[in-house]
This record gives sequence, structure tokens and C-alpha cells, in this order.
Amino acid sequence: MEAQNIQPVQEETLQAIIRRWQNRETREYFSDFGVDENWSPDLTTHRGILAKALLHEDEDPYMVTLLKCWFLEHIRSQAYRVPYYGIPVSSFQESRKFRPQVALFFQEDLADVEPGYPPVTGEISFRLMDHTTETITPTIAGTFANRIRTAFGVGGPGYVWRKGKDMATYNDWGKGYALQILTRSESEAREVISKVLDVQNDTPDWSKMNYSQNEAPMEAFPTIPGNDFIFGQTRRRPRKRPIASVRFQTALLHVHGLPNPVVLYDRSGVHPTALETG
Repeated sequence: MEAQNIQPVQEETLQAIIRRWQNRETREYFSDFGVDENWSPDLTTHRGILAKALLHEDEDPYMVTLLKCWFLEHIRSQAYRVPYYGIPVSSFQESRKFRPQVALFFQEDLADVEPGYPPVTGEISFRLMDHTTETITPTIAGTFANRIRTAFGVGGPGYVWRKGKDMATYNDWGKGYALQILTRSESEAREVISKVLDVQNDTPDWSKMNYSQNEAPMEAFPTIPGNDFIFGQTRRRPRKRPIASVRFQTALLHVHGLPNPVVLYDRSGVHPTALETG
């Protein structure tokens, strides 16, 4: 009987400790947003919504507390994940020095994700051949951030790239382009390529684009792949070229010599240091 009386006290004490820790960590992460004890949430912005969702309330049940703690750690891990470089071989052969690289990231809306599969993602990157690690500056980066917001922000919802099973390529090594666009039609591929080139105020030269279709796309890239015996049990093979709409999320600038990428534009609210948000 005595042990039963002690248990609720222990749970309440643990809940109070977690509440203080959770709110301290949340306020620190959103310090640029002015989150303090008297903060009134601005729910018209992504970061305002995130801050409100993560702050622990007295009436939160234990499961909600755990979800908030997990979600905060997930957001911070996304914002400060270890960066990596990807460089087209031809670009490296043209210039032995790394040129700054812009990477655009897309992800399928969670409401559209097929059960049993992770969200479909997409990445498009290109090099800034008119700049080097010495000539690129925060002011120039801000210009690119603004152009990306204009091209891919689309007033807030984010531009949607409709990925498909066809492949369009656009190669212009002198201007830093080695694009590979999975798409559903040639017209959609041209639209995506045009928007990417808008970031550098370039006009597409369609003689540099190639468009290819597989003769049997549903056999080469089945919507529902078959199974293989993997690591002791039967598992479904990964999907290849799934048909999905992926929405623009974040743009990063990789500059050789910087330990972390510069976040040019972020509409997800994950990156507090982004030059442009919304």
C-alpha cells in the first residue's frame, strides 16, 4: 500500500523535471524568436507554430511530453546534421578548386506518404562557377537566398516538383549545371530546370537538355517492388523512381572551408540561422 502511494509522487516529480528541461531547451533553441516566460505565440509563421507545439503545458499527458522531447531532438538533429559534399566529376575536372555549391531539398508531404514507405525526397544541386571560396560573401549569399525564395517559395506553400519515372538531364559545365530531373513529362522537366536556372538569372539553352523514357517503366521501376530474402527474412525491395510530388523545403550553400553549410532559405522552420525564411 505504501509503495502505491509513493508512485504518483515520483511520476509528478519526473513530469515537473521534464517540463522544466523541455521548456528551457525549447526557449534556448528559439531564442532568436524571443521565446521567454511571457512569450505570446505568433502562429502565422512556421517557427512560431513549432515553438508553441514544443513548449510543455501543465496539462500535457506523459505521451505528449515524450513526443515533444523526441520532436525537439529530431528538429535539432536535422538542423545541425553533419554536412557532406557532392561534386560532379566533370566540374571537378574543369576546375581543381571546389566552387560553391547550392543544394535544393524537397520532400513529400506526410499526408501523401504511402503506408510502409518513408517520404520520397529530392535534391537538385549546381555550382556557382562565377564565384570561388574567396569571392563568395554573405551579401552575395543573401542575393541567392532571395532569388530562391522567389523561385521556390511560391508565397509560402513551397514549389512542388512532380517526380516520375522519366529522366531529363541538363548539362552546361561552364555554368555549373549537371542536372538530373526525374519527371512525368517533358514540359514539367522544363519548368523545374527553368526555375533552377532562375537562381543565377540564366536562360535555358534547350539544346543542352536530353529527355529519355524507359521502354517498360512499370517493369523497370515497379510501383510496388517485389520481395527479396534480406538479413534473415523476406523484405520488400526499395522503390525505384516512385511517382510522388515533393515540396521544396530548404536551400543550402556549401562553401569549401566552412565546417557547416550556409542555410540560404528554409520554409520548414527547422533552421534558425537561415538567411531567408517563410
